[in-house]
Amino acid sequence: MVHKVQQEMSAGEVFLLILATLLIFLFLFGCSSSSGSSRGSRKRVPPGSLGIPLIGQSLSFLRAMKKNMAEDWVQRKINKYGPIFKLNLFGTPTVFLCGPAANKFIFSTADADALANKPPPSITRILGAHNLLELSGADHKRVRGALAFFLRPEMLKSYVGKIDTQVKEHVSTHWQGQTTVT
Repeated sequence: MVHKVQQEMSAGEVFLLILATLLIFLFLFGCSSSSGSSRGSRKRVPPGSLGIPLIGQSLSFLRAMKKNMAEDWVQRKINKYGPIFKLNLFGTPTVFLCGPAANKFIFSTADADALANKPPPSITRILGAHNLLELSGADHKRVRGALAFFLRPEMLKSYVGKIDTQVKEHVSTHWQGQTTVT
């Protein structure tokens, strides 16, 4: 007589099985993508680390942002890899260029197809497809010039006065005598 033994896996065992499967998949995917091209056809890439697949350095960057230490985070990368390095932010492999020469090169390149100042797709979803970070070439210069006009100190002074008047009106009309704000 044959007895069938039925075993149920605990939640922890299921989690470990899924985690092991995911790690094996990531390892195999990483090995196949890095060994897939021949040495002669590989393009030069800047130094740096792409970090954990999909996550990259996003978590350490967000931690630095939360502590208001983003500049220190970037400076550590520059000290380690130089003013041009690669990294993975928000699921997107990225090349980071730092310094006046890099900024001039990026913003003055006439051929928009040769170099595009593109933030990660996640940032584009948040800010919209036609934000200042997405623009390049003549469009970027035009919008930047318009913003510079509206952000001059004398223009800001006039805005502050108008905003102050509006806020005072709103508070006296809608919040006078209120003890709590919901």
